[in-house]
Amino acid sequence: MRQGETIGKYGDCMAGLHNVYFSYGKRNILEGLSFSVNPGECIVLAGPNGSGKSTALAILAGVFRPDSGEVYADGPIGYVPQGTALFEDMTVGDNLRFFAGLADADMQKPLPFHVEQMWKKKVSKLSGGMKKRVSIACALMGSPQLVLLDEPCAALDVEYKAELTSIVHDLKNSGCAIVYVSHDPMEVASFYDKLVYFGDTTLTYTREQLSGNPADENVFYKQFLSLFC
Repeated sequence: MRQGETIGKYGDCMAGLHNVYFSYGKRNILEGLSFSVNPGECIVLAGPNGSGKSTALAILAGVFRPDSGEVYADGPIGYVPQGTALFEDMTVGDNLRFFAGLADADMQKPLPFHVEQMWKKKVSKLSGGMKKRVSIACALMGSPQLVLLDEPCAALDVEYKAELTSIVHDLKNSGCAIVYVSHDPMEVASFYDKLVYFGDTTLTYTREQLSGNPADENVFYKQFLSLFC
């Protein structure tokens, strides 16, 4: 991944993929995928299981290398994968300190999702929802300019889903670019700007195209669900 370069086709965007191909063995996962995200914008990736959404996010994060195509990401990245990226044999506090160190950042206070209440607990002893809360808190260390969230609401309680929605709005208002994987229209309705649908072909929709103008969440729910039919 190239960071900090200016690639003409991306203009002023924070991150993007251009004509990216990726395969697992003989199976083609991504075939010519292109999209970009601007500062202060949230792009939602949606589509059936196995359609390549998590792969696209991992390529943006630098975890996977594409077979071909161009990848661009400018500035510090915070990445929450679908599974846990935490150190299971370390405490929550040690994980937070480690990721703060990677970001060359001081520990942020207050921490999101009340994770300080789990400070001395080993990650291996946490529930799935607790691990997700800690993962998101770790990803936000150092005020990243690009945040990649792969189904971040999975296993979260309702109160923490609401807090995550508030965090996403705050990140957008601060100029952060967000790429967000979700299957749930209710989860993303209040903050998405564009939606990239991974199906037989990859389709990109603006908020106005899916929600109408003025925006109507009921219209968005129907349009979102119709993509899967």
